Amino acid sequence: MTPSPTSDRLRTWERVGLALLALLLVAFGVLTEIRSAFQTTPKTDFGVFARAGWAVRAGLDIYDVTDDNGWHYAYPPPFAVAMVPLAHPYKFLPQAGYVPYAVSVGVWYALSLLAIGYAVHTFAGVVLPTLERGSRRWWYARLVPVYVCLGGLGHTLGRGQVNPMVVALWAAGFAAVVRNRRYAGGAWLAAAAVLKIIPTLLVVYPLVRRDWRALVGAAAAVVVLIGVVPAAVWGVPGAVDVNAKLVRVVLGPVFDEHGDQTRAKELHGAAATDSQSVLAAVHAWQHPDPAARPDQPGRAAKVAHLAVSGTMLLVTAWVGFRRAGPAPADQLVLFGGLCAVMMLMTPVSHMHYYAFVLPLACGLWLRGLAARPGALTADARTTTALAAWAIITAVPLFPGPVFDRLREGGLGAAATIGLWALGLAAIARRPEAAAEPLPMRRAA
Repeated sequence: MTPSPTSDRLRTWERVGLALLALLLVAFGVLTEIRSAFQTTPKTDFGVFARAGWAVRAGLDIYDVTDDNGWHYAYPPPFAVAMVPLAHPYKFLPQAGYVPYAVSVGVWYALSLLAIGYAVHTFAGVVLPTLERGSRRWWYARLVPVYVCLGGLGHTLGRGQVNPMVVALWAAGFAAVVRNRRYAGGAWLAAAAVLKIIPTLLVVYPLVRRDWRALVGAAAAVVVLIGVVPAAVWGVPGAVDVNAKLVRVVLGPVFDEHGDQTRAKELHGAAATDSQSVLAAVHAWQHPDPAARPDQPGRAAKVAHLAVSGTMLLVTAWVGFRRAGPAPADQLVLFGGLCAVMMLMTPVSHMHYYAFVLPLACGLWLRGLAARPGALTADARTTTALAAWAIITAVPLFPGPVFDRLREGGLGAAATIGLWALGLAAIARRPEAAAEPLPMRRAA
């Protein structure tokens, strides 16, 4: 029997839980504000973005300036342009005409929360579009994936990272593609890649769908964001120079060990980051003593990393090309699987990158709900797997030598590989989850 709209409203204890979550977010925002704006050594990455915005406004090189911790900007030029409204000059320079830094930190935190909310709302709306707004099932569809990824999301919020904006762009792109607005879908996915570079891997998604319109939209967005926007700010010669410097100082250390290494340790050093990629795990196994561990992984670690991540990418592409059905739930699991592969394929996969597993968590949870009309939860297998992943990946986030060893040993990476495998196995089996689908066709 289908519950009436009145009986399907949130229970009192669930409303209390929502209120407590809101209080937690406010309290965490206050803590983030203190750590970011009111300590001698800021505990945030947001300062890098704000300082790059100031460099754009001041007409300086965005890749030469540093934040108050001495860190360099390592993102494409359009993001620096977008940060101009929140620009933050060096402390010894006049501050008149700029938004107070503490205010900018608060605005960035609020925007990040909105981005996360938008992402989960959009994913749920695509997979389960007929849910009554405000019903228990409506809320469970959106909140449970957030709880699953709370460790990674909290870490990225506390660090002031850009990951929530990347996930929001993914959500916009996925929704547009599924709803056959494929040019726009490709453009949103390209915007995510331009924002943080590593989401470029998600070009595999329209490729396995044979969605040429999405690829055209992506190409057009790249031309505008990498070409037109920088040219409007720096002129055509300046745009060429700033993009060339991005390749030289940010990408160079990854692909050319003989190239510009001035930022290699800061960006990619194995001993200078909190990476939990396959590369970092194998490197840690080879050199258990952190004090004696070389800063750069050896050949064996690199081969192992390429073998594991390359196999995952090929398997995901094969499932997407040959087995995944058109149901939005299955497509979201496939898309989320690619996001997880992207996270693990990155040589330096920071702890805050766990936020990138949100699309996969949403896909698995929403697929489970789609297969169980009227239910509040997914099947026991999916629920257990998501709960286990949430716990396992949260443990290495705690400070201390024991938790450091768990992170370095690849505990979170192993759990993410397991969740990825569960998702691909689910959508590779026929029939696909088809409850509450939206019309979707592959590109001709």
